[in-house]
Amino acid sequence: MLVPEFISKRHLHSYLNSFESQSKCGHVCGIDVLCKNMRKIIFDFIARMFFPVVLFLYANLVKQHPIPLQWTGFLFLTIALWPIVVDVMKNVVLRKFDVGFSMLLTIYLLVYLNSISIAAIFVLIIIIGNLFKEIILYKVRDSLKKITVYLPHTGFIKTLSGDLEEVEISLIKIGNVVAVHPGERVPADGILLAQEALLDESVISGESRPIQVEGGGEVPAGAINAGDYFEMRATRVGENSTVAQIRKIAEEAGREKTPIARFIDQYAKYTSLITAILVVVVYITTGNLFRALGLWIAMVPIVFAIIGPISISIGISTAARLGILVKHAETIEDLTKVKHIIFDKTGTLTVGSPAVRGVIIATNASYTENGMLALVGGLEKKSEHEIARAIIREVTRRNITFEEFSDVHVMQGGGLAAEREGKHFFVGNKKFLENQGVAFPLTFMKAAAEKEDRGETPIFVALDNTLIGGIFVADTLRPETPKAVQILHREGYNLHILTGDDRAVASYVAGLLNLEESSVSANLSPQDKITYIHALEKKRVRTIMVGDGINDAPALSAATVGIAMGVRGTDLATNAADIVLVNENFLKIPEIIAHSKRVISVIKQDLIAATVIHIGAGVLSMLGIITLLQTAVFHEASSVLVLANTARLFIVRNEHV
Repeated sequence: MLVPEFISKRHLHSYLNSFESQSKCGHVCGIDVLCKNMRKIIFDFIARMFFPVVLFLYANLVKQHPIPLQWTGFLFLTIALWPIVVDVMKNVVLRKFDVGFSMLLTIYLLVYLNSISIAAIFVLIIIIGNLFKEIILYKVRDSLKKITVYLPHTGFIKTLSGDLEEVEISLIKIGNVVAVHPGERVPADGILLAQEALLDESVISGESRPIQVEGGGEVPAGAINAGDYFEMRATRVGENSTVAQIRKIAEEAGREKTPIARFIDQYAKYTSLITAILVVVVYITTGNLFRALGLWIAMVPIVFAIIGPISISIGISTAARLGILVKHAETIEDLTKVKHIIFDKTGTLTVGSPAVRGVIIATNASYTENGMLALVGGLEKKSEHEIARAIIREVTRRNITFEEFSDVHVMQGGGLAAEREGKHFFVGNKKFLENQGVAFPLTFMKAAAEKEDRGETPIFVALDNTLIGGIFVADTLRPETPKAVQILHREGYNLHILTGDDRAVASYVAGLLNLEESSVSANLSPQDKITYIHALEKKRVRTIMVGDGINDAPALSAATVGIAMGVRGTDLATNAADIVLVNENFLKIPEIIAHSKRVISVIKQDLIAATVIHIGAGVLSMLGIITLLQTAVFHEASSVLVLANTARLFIVRNEHV
């Protein structure tokens, strides 16, 4: 595109930075022409287009020219291209002569040679192309802005007297009790004080369904209260909130340069040099200045300067809208080169918290599964232990009524005891029940041993001296893990499981995921995981490490790309991972890999398409087959084609979810 400011990295960065000062636009409106800033941009371009149009009409329709055509052309085209003129003048003062200088020189040469009509149409094409580019850059800014535009301006805090006071979000302090009414957005990160809350977290995680958060759970800023009124205690406020960190990191990552972008810069530099030499050769050989100018206009690689930065910025901001936070631009390209993906087990492949995996009833027991769960749920109802909470969740899930016990005792040795209507109930581990005189049948213990080999923790239940049965609790696979692993396996990735857990447990998980035993490495320390990754990297193998972001921080840093599951309770700015899956959806892993491949593919398509059109137009111009004006049209068409192709990245693809 024939505008020098396109190739200025400083200008591109100022475009990305400027969304902070833009007026708020609460909706998406096609190409955003209804938004105030977009309207201003369009009106500005229309005003600038006025001058080449008037000049063209003046040159062709007015027979007598009161003002000489050359002076009129120089004046009108300078006004039309004033932002470019200013930029070029600044560079000249700094002794920098970029492509913009050559473009202005070309236009003024056309005016000097009395090719006023060609110069006017040439400038008009430049302005139209510039407008299209501005629309694309506006969409980049808008896409980034949407990450945090939904933060409210004010919030309600509870005063010492118990009243609610509405304050600016900048005045909310850590520790304040914040009230959130139905339909309102959460103004800060916090801990839920109510028993439960229903939240729409789509702006943060990309999850379209409301999420149930239990008391004590974390509530992110920007989420919408989709349920009843609740209160929370603020833990992160202002720029330290999760959603603010997401936006900040997405901005910074979008400004970084990738290896392919650096290659394009070098490509553009050497293409310009070769073109300049060819222009001189063509002029000396043919003596035709118009052919030489045509070759220059056709071949100058201005659009190449924005192919990489815009594509990467769109890719990162789009990923953030999907709940995938990419912290480094280079990660987008790295993901396309990875062949090995390594998973931690606990908290990564699995949920990271226990759930009831199964129930076994003793042969002579008179209880059913639901009956025993109701009994144990009643005994464990007031316990804060993780296993107790897992049993209570299972009782609630099955819609079972808890049995009531008025007097429950925590016994030495790891168990609970209660008495009701002369009957004694015991819940605990095997040793505890044996100390109470409970016998364990061999057939029952054989079935229990098989479950324990899979990593399931047993909770045994007895009435007086008779065993009722056992409830088996273990960490469970994330619901979407099997499908995600299947997709990655089908796409040819080598998958590994590294865990500090026992081999039997890890092998069982691998079996559930249809992974080979050879892919499992168990009983590993954090250092062992790093050694394993380094061994692969030494073979020039690119790796992805997927972990929980806290315990696996060293391993995440060691891999080519580290992917952390979840952001809550972590500091995004210092997290070791290159990518954070905001809502801990395992399907986001194949999704971000596919998204990255699409971004890099679009950049390559742009580079090839622009190069082919430029060379073709250059050859035709050099041979005199097409005119100078037609050459400009060809060049501008390539720029519009490239930007239109890049704009496809704004379309959010969510294929695996």
